Amino acid sequence: MPLDDYKQARKLAQRQSRRASAKGESPYPIVLDEILEGEETAGNQYLGMMEIPLSLVVGTKEAARSNAFSPDFLPLLDETSEFAAKWINLFQSQMEEGLRDPVTVYEYRNRFYVQEGNKRVSIMKYLKMPTILANVTRILPVQDNKKENVVYYEFVEFYKRTGLNMIIFPEPGDYESLLQAMGKDWNSKWKEKEIRRLSSVYIHFQIMYESMAGDFVPEHIGTAFLRCLDIFPYEELKEKTSVEIREKLETIREEIEPEALKTEVERVMEPEAEKIPILTRFLTPAKRVMKVAFIYEGSANSSEWNYAHELGRQQLEDSFRGRVITSVYENIQSQTARSEVLEAAIEDGNTVIFTTAATLMQASVQVALQHPDIYIFNCSLNFPYKSVRTYLTRNYEIKFLLGLIAGAAADRDSVIGYEEDYPMYGTIANVNAFSIGVRMMQPGAQVKLIWTGVKNSRSEEEKKDLKIISAKEMISKKGTESPYGLYFQDKGEITRIATSIVNWGNFYERIMQYILEGSWKPLAYGDKKTLNYWWGLSAGVIELICSERVPGGVKRMAESFAQFIADGSFHPFEGELCDQNGEIHGTAGEILDVEELVTMDWLYENVIGSIPERSELEEGVGELLKLQGL
Repeated sequence: MPLDDYKQARKLAQRQSRRASAKGESPYPIVLDEILEGEETAGNQYLGMMEIPLSLVVGTKEAARSNAFSPDFLPLLDETSEFAAKWINLFQSQMEEGLRDPVTVYEYRNRFYVQEGNKRVSIMKYLKMPTILANVTRILPVQDNKKENVVYYEFVEFYKRTGLNMIIFPEPGDYESLLQAMGKDWNSKWKEKEIRRLSSVYIHFQIMYESMAGDFVPEHIGTAFLRCLDIFPYEELKEKTSVEIREKLETIREEIEPEALKTEVERVMEPEAEKIPILTRFLTPAKRVMKVAFIYEGSANSSEWNYAHELGRQQLEDSFRGRVITSVYENIQSQTARSEVLEAAIEDGNTVIFTTAATLMQASVQVALQHPDIYIFNCSLNFPYKSVRTYLTRNYEIKFLLGLIAGAAADRDSVIGYEEDYPMYGTIANVNAFSIGVRMMQPGAQVKLIWTGVKNSRSEEEKKDLKIISAKEMISKKGTESPYGLYFQDKGEITRIATSIVNWGNFYERIMQYILEGSWKPLAYGDKKTLNYWWGLSAGVIELICSERVPGGVKRMAESFAQFIADGSFHPFEGELCDQNGEIHGTAGEILDVEELVTMDWLYENVIGSIPERSELEEGVGELLKLQGL
């Protein structure tokens, strides 16, 4: 009977109000007029009649009668009240023929506030209906640089293209990440079929996620949806039924649950951070033999990057001869093939897998979640996953040393070239560290930033009149015919000065030592953390190599600074640092935060150039930049 439903709804309302009061929150719906009091707005827009998500209806426009409802619009007044009688009559109409008249709401910052139709909203929420028909007027906040307003106006742009109002994100750039996951950008045209498909996939995801995670937080759901798309491609997910989506979510639950979304990457900056317990050393068998797989997206013959890892693999096998058996899987392009290759590596008996490119992370996570007893590492810097540990080298330390050498060789008004491919995590710290080194030795010199990965790159032309250039730091298996490291050029003649070498073998040896001695357990056995090994000079994983052309005094100076960095007595990013715009970063006597080094997006004061937008970069690098781009 409708009266029984009212009584049940009222009990739920009283429970909600008590919980809210216990948390120090209002026991009634939020009042928009109170939120807007003293707030400057940018005007109203009437959006028309549409279905709106009931989960995003959070309050009333005005304070009148708001105390008749709990925070989620369930009825609080006594069953004998006039209010209850009207609620019951409306409820009966809904059950017999449905409520057809739209409610009137205002939308402000992705939430809806009821002007007229509170009881209809109450009834539909009690019945757990997903949407309600509404006449909607949007109140626009002032467009400024506040994070919440930047995100909101990104939503407005997304809404203009899709008409979807249920997908909400907390961070600037999240809507662009969603577009990229779908193979689109802000200029893409949307077909009605594509919009319906995205809506369906998201609603299925939301229902499944709420049943897993409990409390409804739209921003959590949006962030979890993006995390899910990082692991399972949208093209794969959109073909799934709601049951299949739930099955997918269950396999990645630990990576998308609310607590996992808040977890920050923990940086292991020194090998000593993982110490081997004495008891573990004593109990671990001395002759444990393990098979280790190395996964290369390309091949060691065609890629300097893969060749460097291949040298590391060979060093690992030589160092642990008889205890470590390695194998290589290479030339893997498609996402499906990547997962299949990792599964094949496990079937071949490999219990440790190193995937040596950021683009292999998606497959790494999928397989790691299916096989928590396997050790899987990915060579990258800033992924938030607990199921795969990541590793990379602190190249900015060597770049600083190369900057010192370049500065020592430069004249007062010199312009020194610095080549970089793409603006990825860590690369801007490399640029700035080099520039800081130059400035220490030659205050008048400038560093010209040359991007080789932009569309219609003019890098060769830009380098033509420069005498000193810092290029990429890799030696190819094919030989050394192309410039690398720090070099002089004069009338077409190249003179190599110095370079860095990444000793991946030292990294792989150290990690395998941990595993063989039992100091690190797979996910199935221990504490799961989002760990990134970011090692540098102190770990012996990077090394400065100087040619004979470097004067002895300059070489000794660079080696001394290398030792200072390694023992922690000097850091390139200590103190106040001025950027191109005159803004100061850092504090006197303190070192920049590690996360700022990883995500640095400003250029030092003596740098000529800028950081390119994604639209300026060459085609074909979208996947890499989506994963590791600033």
